[in-house]
Amino acid sequence: MLEVNPNLIEKLKKMNQNLEEIYQKGPRETNEIRQKLSLAHAQIRHILRYSTESLLTWLNGREIAGVDGSVNQTKGESPHILYLFQALAKTTSGKQVQATDLYSPLLEEFEDDETTPMKYRSHLLAKLELQVATQLIEEYPVALLLMDGALYHYRIDAPDEWDVLRKKAIEKEVLLVGVSEEITTENLIKLDPFSTYKSQPHTYDRDVLFGVLQQEEMVYIEQIQSKAGLQSVWVRLSSDPAITGFDVLEEQASFKEEIASVLLTLTPKGGRGIPLWLDHIDREVRVTDKLVDALIEQYISPELRMKFFEKKRGFRPY
Repeated sequence: MLEVNPNLIEKLKKMNQNLEEIYQKGPRETNEIRQKLSLAHAQIRHILRYSTESLLTWLNGREIAGVDGSVNQTKGESPHILYLFQALAKTTSGKQVQATDLYSPLLEEFEDDETTPMKYRSHLLAKLELQVATQLIEEYPVALLLMDGALYHYRIDAPDEWDVLRKKAIEKEVLLVGVSEEITTENLIKLDPFSTYKSQPHTYDRDVLFGVLQQEEMVYIEQIQSKAGLQSVWVRLSSDPAITGFDVLEEQASFKEEIASVLLTLTPKGGRGIPLWLDHIDREVRVTDKLVDALIEQYISPELRMKFFEKKRGFRPY
């Protein structure tokens, strides 16, 4: 067993102490944060959990669907990389649309200096997800379409395909919902009641609200959660104290509370706060390391594999 340097252990203990001093919240501060939310005119609501019968009535013969995408790559460094993409849109009854793509920087020459291989990778994945989402709602009766991640990033990464899906969702009255499990915004400190938090090195909304919302609560603050034609909501859907976010089209914002109820109904009470259907699709669409290795071994010649897609350190004897 590797012997750990005692200095490293002491530094870890010090790190733990520093984090606790800066970021740890007690019950008193949790109550203070709820008071600050009230001062910021936050709308805090209890979320209604639908029964099976209520959900079926709400759906009125239509379905819930989810969309997710996955990308993985060979083990080299850019440009000696091959990316494999998959996207899946699927209803809870099993109707689905799937798409795949490949990309290697070795075959691309970008005229725009701002377009990097990583940006193009993000564009391709977003484009595939939006395409399968659009095809699904064109072909099947969907009431609510869950996208894995904030809708805002689709607007940035694939604006043309995003505009097509947005218009189609409005036309067909499909509620379009982006679900985010990682909240990386720092918007609360823009509000006067939260200005004292500016002294902290980092003030992510997810950290400020950790353990603040009660289970089955939602919060919406118009001043900071409405931009670019979208409205965002923070919710706590399970026993997990971390918040989850979802955003909706501004044109469909009046359905926020109904959407929260559907998300709550689809989320296990003791789970991680994400609707189970999105986790199911993630598992189906994931491009695993084993799949990448198997496809490369079978369809790329040994000479090209050795030349472009294998690293010498992969042959270390340990």
